[in-house]
Amino acid sequence: MASVRQIQQRIKAAGNISKITKAMEMVSASKMRRAQEQALATRPYTRALQESLATLGTVINPELHPLLQPHSQGKDVAIILSSDKGLSGSLNPNLFKAMLEWYREQEDPSLILVGRKVVAFAQINNLAIHAQFTDLPDRIGFADTLPITNLIAEGFLAREFRTVSLIYMDFISTLVQKPRTVQLLPLPKTLTMMGEESLAKPAQAKEYTFEPSPKEILNELLPYYLENSVYQAFLEGKASEHSARMVSMKNASENASELKGELTLEYNKFRQASITSELLDLSTALLGQQQ
Repeated sequence: MASVRQIQQRIKAAGNISKITKAMEMVSASKMRRAQEQALATRPYTRALQESLATLGTVINPELHPLLQPHSQGKDVAIILSSDKGLSGSLNPNLFKAMLEWYREQEDPSLILVGRKVVAFAQINNLAIHAQFTDLPDRIGFADTLPITNLIAEGFLAREFRTVSLIYMDFISTLVQKPRTVQLLPLPKTLTMMGEESLAKPAQAKEYTFEPSPKEILNELLPYYLENSVYQAFLEGKASEHSARMVSMKNASENASELKGELTLEYNKFRQASITSELLDLSTALLGQQQ
């Protein structure tokens, strides 16, 4: 059985842990609020851009732009967006599971890794790494994602990459974040099908006139679509990361407080038993003297 001093030390340790996790919870809550607002604010614009591209994809010849043309050369590449820091519960393990599922399905896979956690995981599991990015700013900006976008666009155009996918944690709510896999290059069939469905509706059936030429429009729109898609995935990942960390720290703080309460109760019982034992010894001694 633990001594009184050991119980006191454990009570103090639990109290310190509760204070630390509570402070981390408050910091994460502040970051989470800002990240959620940013991700939700840009979603409508991103979806409108996808719908515009989907509509164009149904009426424009894919041969007008090389980013629309599938080819059989090169590797299948996925960009994996993880966090640099831990203490985020099951966020990164769920992301790694989705990454491994994608990796096993490809014939010649390679990875572009973003974040210290996924880099360490890939190295431990001997996965093929094409490039890695770490220590990106917490408040991610559009310019911070451009090197990654340029890398995949140049690799696809040079036929070094056969396909390019994006795997990240999609922000659903503060309590729910799910891994999502999206094909970026070539233009995914799901996006084209979305455009076909919208054009199939009689109320939305229109004749399109392109000014300037369709090729010039695609030259501007497709690179920007890539840049915006990668940037939006970063925003979703940051919102998911801070939400998961806030919830994790909240649970840790509550568990530490609960443990402190249980240890305090055990300490009080220990002290009561000790006092009772001392009283019994004293009463026995007094009775012995009277006899």
